[in-house]
Amino acid sequence: MKTTALGFVSLIMTAALSACGGGQAGNLAIQLSPSAPTLAVNSSVVISAQTSPPVGGSNSTLTWQVVGYSGQCTEGEDFPETAPPIPGCYNGYIAYSLTAPGPITSVYYFSPGTTGMYQIAVFGQIINSSNQVTNQGKVTATVTVTNATP
Repeated sequence: MKTTALGFVSLIMTAALSACGGGQAGNLAIQLSPSAPTLAVNSSVVISAQTSPPVGGSNSTLTWQVVGYSGQCTEGEDFPETAPPIPGCYNGYIAYSLTAPGPITSVYYFSPGTTGMYQIAVFGQIINSSNQVTNQGKVTATVTVTNATP
């Protein structure tokens, strides 16, 4: 019975998505630079994202996140290079410019006071003028935090 019900729900979902113009969004390739940064404890590095196809316009988004924290360790600042620490962000935190136009393509990652390997993730979407997602993608990068300056 569960298999039949699951198949029926799947059929209904497919029909609903087809009826509203839904379907699979195309791939959005996201490349980070540096792709695997190494930095000292309590320091920062600028990480930039480049996408293919390019993100642009007010409907496109790039959302940055420290893995393990759902957005609470990311902040917008007028001067992100001097962003204050965010309490409770033990894996580091991300700051981005509030004044940069369009999608957030560069951020500052601030390392924690503890050595280790941490991760950041970037989620991207290109949304057309009809508010449909045409492309989407995700990338995760490992950040190595050491005692010494690399």
